[in-house]
Amino acid sequence: MPHPKQLVQPRTTPGFSTEIWREIVLWLPPRDLKSLLQVPHVLSRIASELLFQRIDIHLASEKRESQRSADILTRIITDASFAGHVKTLRVFVPGRETFPITFQTGMLSNALPKLTNLRHVHCSMRWKDMYTVLRILETISHRLTGLSLMPSDGTGELRFPRFKHIMQFSYHSTGGATTQVYDFLVQNKTSIRHLSLHNPNWSFPTEAVSIRHLTTLDFQGTFPADSRAFAEILANGHQLESLRLECILECTASKQFREFADALPFLHHFAFSLMGYRVNDHDLFPAIAEFLKGRTSLRSLQLTVPSADWALKRLGYDATVWGVLPSLTSLRSLTATLPKDVAAAVAMWLVPRGVHALSLQALTPVNTIEFVSQLRAGLPPPLKYIGLRNFHIEDATAVIEQGFPMVRVARIDDEYYTVARAAGGQLQLEEWPKGRTQYNARDWLECYGCSEAEWRDPTQFL
Repeated sequence: MPHPKQLVQPRTTPGFSTEIWREIVLWLPPRDLKSLLQVPHVLSRIASELLFQRIDIHLASEKRESQRSADILTRIITDASFAGHVKTLRVFVPGRETFPITFQTGMLSNALPKLTNLRHVHCSMRWKDMYTVLRILETISHRLTGLSLMPSDGTGELRFPRFKHIMQFSYHSTGGATTQVYDFLVQNKTSIRHLSLHNPNWSFPTEAVSIRHLTTLDFQGTFPADSRAFAEILANGHQLESLRLECILECTASKQFREFADALPFLHHFAFSLMGYRVNDHDLFPAIAEFLKGRTSLRSLQLTVPSADWALKRLGYDATVWGVLPSLTSLRSLTATLPKDVAAAVAMWLVPRGVHALSLQALTPVNTIEFVSQLRAGLPPPLKYIGLRNFHIEDATAVIEQGFPMVRVARIDDEYYTVARAAGGQLQLEEWPKGRTQYNARDWLECYGCSEAEWRDPTQFL
């Protein structure tokens, strides 16, 4: 009886169809896709199509990056097939420089009509330049579903395009009036599912947003003394899977959390960070702890305060908060300020054993080497990522060696490091280049198995 023919012959490439190769390549991280570009095989074409679904354009940047961006825009203008693969476009103009970028925006205006499958756009630049880009977008018939805007000067009045089908919207600024933004929110009220608004001077736009339609809400701003925004979010956010609140707190929020302790049944990611507060609410964090208790589907948690001493006295940020952690059995990522009344060694044993990413914030002077030595015994076994913020660290390698030798990635304040072992077994830290951390940190964290270590950046469209 003849033997069945083997699908893969020794020392040959498997004879898979293009569709099967594509399914295989979909599982690869961006780093491996870039390697496939050099392979003389159908894999190269597939990798190219996937990699260039998202294009980053850096205008008025350093010479090498500007030339690269000009080459990409030229390719988009001259190669319809290449342009057709682009689904996400991110445009960055660094800082608040006032030099003209008329030529670059001219190239961009010629390229945008070629992007026939464009769905998501992010702009980070001065608001006057952003106005020009938005005006170009408005003249094109593309049906965008994602729009992210970060004006670097944050003071102007933007005229928003008349889009009516935006599902993902992000606006981060430090100034400006709310009128145009809120009108745009009302215009897309029934379609927006993912919303990110950051402006420390703004209040939550309850009337402009349909909370019941949202699955992701990320808000940074002020909660005035008479605010009922927490109650509105908890009462109506039945579909919310991700909720992040960065607050300047002026209202008594504890009563609102107590009132809706069983709200948000589908919550997977929760963050509550205080940027400042002008209220004494001793039940605030005990109420939040009660709200979180027993949520076995929660995967990410952030709880941070600007001062552990004052938060303990005025907001109840004490051992009660840390005591709720063992009930969060599916937790994979934890970012927190250690409460003043919890010993470091004890705190780590309360962290769920499945946590892969841990970020700690120090607010009082500590002997860092001694502190991390106390943490080490109780660390979760699968830990791959450690973040340390506001610690006084003179020798990063010694701190990681002493406290977290098992991790693959370390972040100290705003610097990222790959953690590896030399041939002799000595621990080494390799600092990440600025371009990687500023624009693509999440992609690289995913390469090291740390995708849940940090909150999703709104420029990383879903």
